Amino acid sequence: MADTVTVGNLRLVNPRGVDLGSGEFHLNDRPSDLNGKTLGLLENHKANSDKVLHELGQMLKAKYDLKDIVYLSKHSASLPTKPNTVQEILDQVDVLITGIGD
Repeated sequence: MADTVTVGNLRLVNPRGVDLGSGEFHLNDRPSDLNGKTLGLLENHKANSDKVLHELGQMLKAKYDLKDIVYLSKHSASLPTKPNTVQEILDQVDVLITGIGD
């Protein structure tokens, strides 16, 4: 995570982030369909992102035999997802869609 410094009631964040190191990056295989899967929908707290993802979830539910839909919320659009939310995703969902609003 980026370095932060708090001065009074002002929190300053170093926007450079951190070096993730070298290495290969691999995407997970996509499932062939969503039937029987638990779908995760992660909104980022921007205006209407929850509405867009909720509507998308209903459309996918009508099209596929989803096991469940888990609605998750990121605490800030400009900050990384909190570790406990990432763990919820890993523990509960098979497929995750994240989206923004505005």
